[in-house]
Amino acid sequence: MSAPVDILVVGGGPAGLAAAIRARQQLAAASREASVVVVDKAPRPGYHCLSGAAFEPAALDELLPGWRDDRRFMEHVVPVERDEMYFLAGRRAVEIPSFVVPSRMHHRGDVAISLARLVAFLADRAERAGVEVYSGFTARSLLVEDGAVQGVTLAEVGLDKLGRPKPNHRASEEVRARVTILADGPRGVLSAEFRDRFGTGRNPQVYSLGVKAVIQFPGDNPFGTNRVIHTLGFPNRANVFGGGFIYSTGEKTVAAGLIMGLDWKYGDLNPQHELETWRGHPFIDGLLRGGVTIATGARTIPEGGWFSLGRLSAPGALVVGDGAGFVNMEKIKGIHYAMHSGMAAADTVVEALVASDGDGLRPIGGPALARYRGRLEERGVLADLRHARNYRQAFRAGIFLGTPLSLIQSRLPGRLPLEEDHLGTKAGARLNRPDPGRMDGATFVSLTGSLHREDEPAHMTILDPALCLECEARFANSCTHFCPGQVYRWSGSEIVLSPSNCLHCMTCAVKCPYVNIRWQPPEGGEGPRFKQM
Repeated sequence: MSAPVDILVVGGGPAGLAAAIRARQQLAAASREASVVVVDKAPRPGYHCLSGAAFEPAALDELLPGWRDDRRFMEHVVPVERDEMYFLAGRRAVEIPSFVVPSRMHHRGDVAISLARLVAFLADRAERAGVEVYSGFTARSLLVEDGAVQGVTLAEVGLDKLGRPKPNHRASEEVRARVTILADGPRGVLSAEFRDRFGTGRNPQVYSLGVKAVIQFPGDNPFGTNRVIHTLGFPNRANVFGGGFIYSTGEKTVAAGLIMGLDWKYGDLNPQHELETWRGHPFIDGLLRGGVTIATGARTIPEGGWFSLGRLSAPGALVVGDGAGFVNMEKIKGIHYAMHSGMAAADTVVEALVASDGDGLRPIGGPALARYRGRLEERGVLADLRHARNYRQAFRAGIFLGTPLSLIQSRLPGRLPLEEDHLGTKAGARLNRPDPGRMDGATFVSLTGSLHREDEPAHMTILDPALCLECEARFANSCTHFCPGQVYRWSGSEIVLSPSNCLHCMTCAVKCPYVNIRWQPPEGGEGPRFKQM
């Protein structure tokens, strides 16, 4: 990969692979030869991808019209026929009538899928189309020269804990490209660098954390099939944004999870404990009774919406998918926006390449790539985000005031502000939730399949250890609670790291009250292995 490439995609999720596939299609239609390369840090396609996921399939219909003919993939695609929402209060569950639920939150007509399996399917189709897909390659930083993105720098490989080269050492290398499409997911290191360099949104980006389990029923399936349930209320306090979900994923499997806004104020809130507390509610327990948890995972969700969008293109680069913030919390969806943004980016890039003067070394200029935004408008991505522009902000007032406010948020004049998630943690605020006594944290981590080389340098750094002493008194050393991978542990008077547990969810980069944790991706091929998530 040392030679310059035409189109470089960083990130092998739904946005990046949709961009790569569409680029090959458009190049073929234009009878133009150009290289399309995808680099992804996961060991295999899909292993770092996690979502609910109730999916609007129109984007896939457009990209790959014959996808339903793939019988093996279709075994894991479940049409949604029953769509329900409940409010959990105490030990009760109250069904919210369908006519009360806003139409944008309905899921009939969607399909429930495993995002990891969808991405594996897209990677296979990309390679068939002539895309070069390189799994296990970590991009660490952007190459920026003369105000234009020239490509990326890959991570150095084969260092020991002290940073000394081992026999398998491979030096960092540059991958130069005419256009770089950044598709590195929520709080991606390169998309964050892109925003810092070229322009952030009017509001900061904010996030939720989703923790999820895949449950298999050896006997009867009490949840049923072709069904989607969302819950509000318990265990989330009124001032914690989010809710639960259960989706049918097969005759004998369901996906179940809990989403919580990372602006929570409690220093001791443990997301994995909250998931187990939710699963212990009598209503949820009845739906999942007899099930065995076979996989777990966690991931942040960008939810700032319209006012948190930063610059989307610059000379030599575009940003797509979750890295751009294309998630609509009014719909609780982002996958189809990711794919539409990838296709819009590919259309823009190929048009620019075809119209270029044939200089294979010069990055595509900003004006040509600026057409990307117009294509996002044409596809309805920006229109949907604009409609939900104050949705997440409405819930800063809590669920009881936020719910009615969310129904009229699109009519509110101007912009409701947001603040960064770490500012939400309040000194002395404690949830004091007892241990639910169900799945423990170590088991949760083991079921993610996360694996890192034990003798490599830690890929997260405590910037000022002295601040951890202050954090202990004020915020209960919140990293020892909020990390679903149990990476951070308080021992005596210091934080001890277990980097091999890391789920790459990016919670620590968002939630540390002192912004005292620096996270960078480890060498390629490491991290979670979300085969069914």
